[in-house]
Amino acid sequence: MRLTDYLIKKKVQSLVSGAANRKHAFCTLEEASHILVLYQANDRELVEPCLDILRKKNKKVQACVYVPDNPVAEMDASAVWVHAKKDLNIWQVPSDDLLERFKAIKADILIDLTHSDCYPMQYLMLQHPCGFKVGGKHADIDLYDLSISVTEREDIQHLFEHILFYLQAIRSK
Repeated sequence: MRLTDYLIKKKVQSLVSGAANRKHAFCTLEEASHILVLYQANDRELVEPCLDILRKKNKKVQACVYVPDNPVAEMDASAVWVHAKKDLNIWQVPSDDLLERFKAIKADILIDLTHSDCYPMQYLMLQHPCGFKVGGKHADIDLYDLSISVTEREDIQHLFEHILFYLQAIRSK
């Protein structure tokens, strides 16, 4: 583990301990109109069909995409792009400007499809004011209101199918 990973991971763990006190608002897929999806740029081909499924259900889908060191062509101008070299400081912490733009995104449900070692996106996700957050449960930290257990072998589409199933099955009242 790099020292920078260690430092951002500590910040994420600190935010996790405070996240239990935030306001939770369970939301079914039917009730949600705005959905924010976090993913990594190198997973775009796997994630785009998932976003299309949500759009076909008449959901307004906003994406936040993490771009590691390698530059990627930004295809969706409406997405928030998090560039590792440009938007993160030396300790991998997102800039205040990026954090404010991210927190301003309206979302009834936040779906995190990033990998378990993408700490800058976990940092952002934990600070978003969305009341209902969903993602894969990796290792020993539980970051979400609805966590789907995954193994390292399971892919994003499999995780998304489970998330979609549970969001359609949830009854909030």
